[in-house]
Amino acid sequence: MKGYRRYIALIVVLFGVLVLLDYFRPKPVDWSQTFSRKDKIPYGTYALYELLPGLFGGEPVQPVREPIYNQLQDTTLWGNYIFVNKFFAVDSLDTNFLLDFVQRGNDVFIASENFSFDLSDTLHFETDMLDNTDPDSTGLLFTSQPQQAYTYPANNNQFYLEVTQQEEHEALGRNKAGKLVFMKVPFGEGHFYISSVPLAFTNYQLLTLNQSTYAATALSHLPVQPVYWDEYQKQGRLDEQSIFRVLMRHEPLAWAYYVALFTMVLFLLFKSKRTQRIIPVLDPPRNTTLDFVKVIGSLYFNHGNPKNIAEKNVIYFLEYLRLHYHVATSTPDKELRERVIARSGADAEVVNNIFNLIQSIRQSDGIGEQTLMLLNNNLEDFYRQTSTRPLANV
Repeated sequence: MKGYRRYIALIVVLFGVLVLLDYFRPKPVDWSQTFSRKDKIPYGTYALYELLPGLFGGEPVQPVREPIYNQLQDTTLWGNYIFVNKFFAVDSLDTNFLLDFVQRGNDVFIASENFSFDLSDTLHFETDMLDNTDPDSTGLLFTSQPQQAYTYPANNNQFYLEVTQQEEHEALGRNKAGKLVFMKVPFGEGHFYISSVPLAFTNYQLLTLNQSTYAATALSHLPVQPVYWDEYQKQGRLDEQSIFRVLMRHEPLAWAYYVALFTMVLFLLFKSKRTQRIIPVLDPPRNTTLDFVKVIGSLYFNHGNPKNIAEKNVIYFLEYLRLHYHVATSTPDKELRERVIARSGADAEVVNNIFNLIQSIRQSDGIGEQTLMLLNNNLEDFYRQTSTRPLANV
């Protein structure tokens, strides 16, 4: 037994060491493209958001956690509205409010690889992607500074812009392949600034590659005024902070949640099959007909009139036949006896005795107690025999 204890202790120690090694091992880099101002991962925008007050002369920078429709219902708002996303997804209602916001003299900056159709169709542009083997996507430059190129990892900024209907679109930046990646589009009294390289504004580009000048130069095209930074398309509404949202953002937690949910469902399924609710034992309904007859019979018997008691029993018996076997009892003839025997299943002798006694009682002026007892015994036999048998379909 002592030897087993040593082995058990060794296994416990080894397991503890394994848990500690797994806990303290370097965490893998999260390369998710969240573009969120709160994320310090490579493709978050924490660094850019911290630089915004300095880029706009100390003007207030306000994060927005509402849809465009809700945010811009206040027509007195003015300033720069900035979006940095993987995909700029808005519906027609949001697009109309955004267009109205710019038309009143405000500016909107959007960096995204793909755009919703409503906006791109209105501003007459679309996006396309360079071939994976094209090395020219690694360099970006501004048209005002053609000698200054900003170099990025291969194929990091493959998307470019194509103007479908040239109006007043102004090219502000291209890649080394000569494709348009940054442009200015006048609309009403304001302007849209469209960029197809959102990765150029992330932490990895600004800090690791030390290319913060590109993001600063791109945003310097906007006027110095209050800034609204969109976080709704990245994090949702401010009140959407349930535990399930946190679980879904982290793959290990999401898998743990799914496994726990699946295990609970299996437990409920197997547990419900093995354990059933106790089925209560119900007593069959008691036939109180005989009790009622006995009570009525005793009541009349105490008054000393056997014929009256017998007539009441006969009336009840005939009513019983009409209700249960649907036979006419006005004429107690041979045909009625045969119907009662066939439908009730009672012994023919008992049925004949009852009808003979009924005929005798009706023809006499009075009867004795013996006749009453005989009628009662035959009736009890009939009720006992018919109460345990199903009705005959005759």
